[in-house]
Amino acid sequence: MPISDERTARVAGMVAEQNAHAALLTGYDSIAYAAGLRVSQELGAPFVAGGPDALVVSPAGEMWLLVPRMRGSSARESRADHVIEYGTDSLIDVPLWQHYREGLGRLLDAAGLRAGTLLVEPDTLSATAAELIALRDLERLDATAALQQVRKTKTAVELEVIRRGAALTSTAQRRAAEAVRPGRTELECFAEVRAVWDDAIGGRCEVTGDFISGIDRTAGVVGWASDRVIREGDPVIVDLAPRMDLYWGDSANTLFVGEPGAEFLRMHRAVSSALQAGVDATRPGLSVGELDRIVRSTVERAGYTYPHHTGHSVGTASHEFPSIVPGAGEPLEPDMVILLEPGAYVPGIGGVRLEWMLAVTGTGAEVLSAFPLDPTLGLHHGAHDVGQAVLQPRGRRPPSASVEAGAVRVGRDISPE
Repeated sequence: MPISDERTARVAGMVAEQNAHAALLTGYDSIAYAAGLRVSQELGAPFVAGGPDALVVSPAGEMWLLVPRMRGSSARESRADHVIEYGTDSLIDVPLWQHYREGLGRLLDAAGLRAGTLLVEPDTLSATAAELIALRDLERLDATAALQQVRKTKTAVELEVIRRGAALTSTAQRRAAEAVRPGRTELECFAEVRAVWDDAIGGRCEVTGDFISGIDRTAGVVGWASDRVIREGDPVIVDLAPRMDLYWGDSANTLFVGEPGAEFLRMHRAVSSALQAGVDATRPGLSVGELDRIVRSTVERAGYTYPHHTGHSVGTASHEFPSIVPGAGEPLEPDMVILLEPGAYVPGIGGVRLEWMLAVTGTGAEVLSAFPLDPTLGLHHGAHDVGQAVLQPRGRRPPSASVEAGAVRVGRDISPE
């Protein structure tokens, strides 16, 4: 029977190419990718879990999914062909790991895995699972690199979901530019931003990232929203990464409350120029290490630096292969989705980080993010008519904005004059 979902087919094809009898996936993002299991990741594994969920995928694409009883209904709504539940409603009869071990045994038996080669994810494989595999005549092979290659380019379905997430994340960034103002706490501002996603999906949206204000906090690179009161003269880094329809988005903008000083504006121009250089350089065949060099060197030529990666891919995990870091040799390919996020951080001045999401096309890059990168947006708290996503022809240059007479205009180049 043909496999209905391309993601499942890709994983099954990986198993066949590795001449393995099956793959045992235990990473939440891998299971979401292969089987579409929809469970919250914000609080981690449920309290009744004795170990990570486990999914067996055969070379033919047949799937067996192991979950605690609490997740049974979600598992049955996934693409898995067979669902195996473990545990009881009582937490005092036997230790949770024993329930998990018994369930894993039933999972392996149901999939007919008593001997042969089994692809596994070492980073998430539990000791209990490793022990059971060792007791059988199964040879473990590391599936990490093969899974990275399977997932690095996106299917048409994935691209559609990611585009929707990028559009909604851009709306949230624009809301942040309106919410940030003196006298409000970071938490109060973030609550307004989060409401964009919660209202859109009709429930609680999982989100990670940073929301930090003030010279010291922004110079410190990362941090979550706190009860700090925002004041005139504060830079504010808004790094937003929501999870919607199993897929993560990402973005970053830096605002300034009041009139920014000359040194802060110089730093912001350096980072925006680096982002522009990265967008212009993105094309199939370019190594991610060379892309890192292009972006990072633009910041360094202006006299600044940043301690983190230049970017990463995204999908059912918030950070996916490849990471855009010095020396990495992986080439860009069409249908990859990457984030570029150069920054600059100076004690006594503050920090700047700007991040856009790009889809690699056959000839270059299409910018999926659609929010302006003007730090002076924090000067204006009225209604902003930012319009819809504005992409230049062939997607080669990103949208940006300037502020004139209190109105945001999208579409100008972000490079410094």
